[in-house]
Amino acid sequence: MATEELPLINICIIGHVDSGKSTLCGNLATKWGGFDARTQEKLAKVAEGYSKSSFTLAYFTDKTEQERKRGVTINTTLVQMRTKKFRINFLDCPGHADYLKNATSGCKQADLSVVVVPADFQASCSVDGTLKTHLTLAAILGSKNFIVCINKLDEVAAKNKSDMKTTFDAASAAVEKLLKKLGVKMETTFFLPISALHGIGLFDDNNRFDFFEGIVPAVPKPGVEKVMCLEDAINYQDIPSRPVDKALRMAISSIAHVPGQGIIFCGRVDYGVIRRNDAIKFLPLGILGNVKNIQAHKADVEAGESGMNIGFNAYFKDKGGSEKKIEAGHMIGPADDASFQIYPFYMGVCVSLKGKAKAGQAEKGIKNGYSPVVSCGSSNVATKFVKIISTIKDKVEIENPAIVGKDQRFTVLLYPSKLVLFENFKNFPALGKFVCRDSGHLVAVGQITDCVTEERAIKEFGVNMDDVKGLKPVATSDKKAKKSK
Repeated sequence: MATEELPLINICIIGHVDSGKSTLCGNLATKWGGFDARTQEKLAKVAEGYSKSSFTLAYFTDKTEQERKRGVTINTTLVQMRTKKFRINFLDCPGHADYLKNATSGCKQADLSVVVVPADFQASCSVDGTLKTHLTLAAILGSKNFIVCINKLDEVAAKNKSDMKTTFDAASAAVEKLLKKLGVKMETTFFLPISALHGIGLFDDNNRFDFFEGIVPAVPKPGVEKVMCLEDAINYQDIPSRPVDKALRMAISSIAHVPGQGIIFCGRVDYGVIRRNDAIKFLPLGILGNVKNIQAHKADVEAGESGMNIGFNAYFKDKGGSEKKIEAGHMIGPADDASFQIYPFYMGVCVSLKGKAKAGQAEKGIKNGYSPVVSCGSSNVATKFVKIISTIKDKVEIENPAIVGKDQRFTVLLYPSKLVLFENFKNFPALGKFVCRDSGHLVAVGQITDCVTEERAIKEFGVNMDDVKGLKPVATSDKKAKKSK
């Protein structure tokens, strides 16, 4: 099979800060991604200049001066690699709590999550650790396919080699407990001992820890009778199916200004196919254009299919320069798709994750008017819970509840603080799932079940627009959206 014909899989690398995620990505690139000896030597000198000689591999994806100086991943970085089975888009996600929004964008794109957990796992799995949040983001917004890598076991071996298996088992059990709560199937989840820094347990080169005897998959597949390393675990994965038959939906992740080419819109095609000369629409602005040229990893292509990361430029019908107002996070769809439009309100079905009150304290939970940050589709936006319609408590449905407690399922009318596109989960599952954050903590997860006009919100749900109109211009159609520019 020619390299160009290999199926594509998107893999996010997630975990708590300083778990070794970027180092893992860099080491994988030494074999699969063109991270040659000359580049390694160059980055080694850069790392020495920052007094961080062990960060050479991490600097393959940590490219900015701030990331290299602090030794912390800030941006989700995409790098392409190739194994014998897959073309892989690796998304190296930041683990620091301050950059949770950036990690969210990587988790949304994943067909598979590689979880990196240090052998000294307690900080990662603690209440203050970001591992649980990352696992929740990946399981809710991405795919529930996981490979867990227990990293830095070489450090355990240096102290006492006999402790390696005990440490590996304890770390694996702690992560397994978290994954089970998220409904992840353990029979297809692999736990592997690795050293990202020294390349142990990564490739099928027999460089692995002696105590690890491998895993016989519960569901055998051709070519992988036993999983001995990360390469085996990746090659065990099924080829992801792509919804190419759906209407086009593509979120803009970044915008580049290239001399001689103009504005290049970059992102992942979530649904459908985008082709040269296609008539497209940019929401929420409602700007119309036609696709001029498409590139995937610096090579011209005729089309970008669902799952591909591409860049393209376009002709615009409006010659007034309105395309300069297009931003990262905006969504692209067919120009003639009547269902591709902005609504002021959305209905969501959620589960509350907000903490329980301690003994003697007032009941805690979610109330009408609560405004967390909602990550849905391509948007991260403060969103008001205008009206909680109902909740389920002790298997009993309660209408118009005063408060929703932890682990309760509830239906809520949402009002984003700016014009955004939330898709109905039924039509576009990957763009209809959302998580709600407050001060860096997840407070709810859910799905969009309906799109609601202003007229319907007032008539059916008794919304008083004076209570919400100060949050943003209200729009129920593209025509109104254009007026609000």
